Amino acid sequence: MIFALSMLLILLLIFTGVAIPLSFLSGSFFLAIFAGARMGSFATNAYYMLDSIAMLAIPLFVVGGQLVERSGIANVLIDLGDRLLHKVKGGMAATIPVVSCFFGAMCGSALATANTLASAMAPDLVRKGWNKRYIAALIAVSSPMGFMIPPNVNAIVFSTAVSGASVGELFMSTIIPAIIWTGLYLVINRVIYARYYTPVSDRTESAPEPPDVTAEQPLPPEIPGSYHIGTQKQFWLQLIVAVGLAVVVLGGIYGGIFTATEAGAIMCLYATLSGLLVYKNIKFSQLFGIFAKGAKDVSVLVILFPMTMIFSRILTLNHVPDMFAELVLSLTDNKVLIILLIDLLLFILGFFIDGNVIILTVVPMLAPVTSAVGVSTIQLAVIVFVAIGIGAITPPMATCLLSCSRICDVSVKDMMKPLMPFLLLGALPVLLLVSFVPALSEWLPALLYGS
Repeated sequence: MIFALSMLLILLLIFTGVAIPLSFLSGSFFLAIFAGARMGSFATNAYYMLDSIAMLAIPLFVVGGQLVERSGIANVLIDLGDRLLHKVKGGMAATIPVVSCFFGAMCGSALATANTLASAMAPDLVRKGWNKRYIAALIAVSSPMGFMIPPNVNAIVFSTAVSGASVGELFMSTIIPAIIWTGLYLVINRVIYARYYTPVSDRTESAPEPPDVTAEQPLPPEIPGSYHIGTQKQFWLQLIVAVGLAVVVLGGIYGGIFTATEAGAIMCLYATLSGLLVYKNIKFSQLFGIFAKGAKDVSVLVILFPMTMIFSRILTLNHVPDMFAELVLSLTDNKVLIILLIDLLLFILGFFIDGNVIILTVVPMLAPVTSAVGVSTIQLAVIVFVAIGIGAITPPMATCLLSCSRICDVSVKDMMKPLMPFLLLGALPVLLLVSFVPALSEWLPALLYGS
């Protein structure tokens, strides 16, 4: 009973505007006072949470994502998506989920994907006759591909702080669900795009045949918000550099050449050199500002992780996850019903709680339950990642939705109507698929790692 009250206290404090780290610290003190838990270990738990080489991967990938966002790699990926889909009906909007996957392979962050695509793509698509509400909504719902396609910062948190599962396996586990998710979005866009697209003048959606790749013919001149690269030669050179980042980082991890932490450092170095020497969108004078912004973003996690870990540690020492599992299994041992209840719980929590908090505090409670009904750690991780992605686009705690609303100057209310088909027919079906079809999560890790 005291543990349930502590959770209610934390939620109440969060809803009243208290910072999440302080809310969890308050819940920990509440438990310590009324449940007899020791407070002497609080500082030790907080220290050991951060004293980890593996945890160093998180700030490195966050800063690397900032560098990728600023370097100009995004413009190359957007141009590539536009070329691939220019003959498809609704192809200009369909570029958004495809480019989200491309960009996800570089940055590992849903929010960075939403910010970059909203800034780079939305103005140009609106000028071409697309409804601004629809474009903003489509960018928001596509942003979870930013971490579903590895690298995945959430996977590093899950591996380091919760399960000890291999980061490489967790990276691979989300690829097939992400492809299915993207495919559903493309189908939905193809069905509904006409009501949100009005060609400007007599302009048709079909673009002319792309010029010969060997020619030095420039593409249309760049305008604010446009994403076309100057010449074919420049485009292919910059594309090779962009793809090289994913090959080096992910190839090194999967090939066992370096760890996830080392991959984060290499990502930062590669993106910095690319921005300075190839894309020339970064100047030496701007590097300090980029690193400062990355440090600011990481500082939130540095405060959040120890506070949530203190609370989670108290629950673990008092066997609360095991008691929770016994309670659930005493109500029903039906695997389908238990998985549906877990999906519903994660879906509702995503409305109000940040994804990292869900991983650090809720997953340890769910792990004994899912293990008892035959759900592997890898499958549970993918279920949680998909639920976090849905939470990023469902108000009120919808970070990606709010970001797109701000950048595209569209109210969240106006974005909800075009967003709903993608949520109901795309995101939620993927959550159910990964919940009941383990092979979607486990096949690639088993193929590459033999696990």
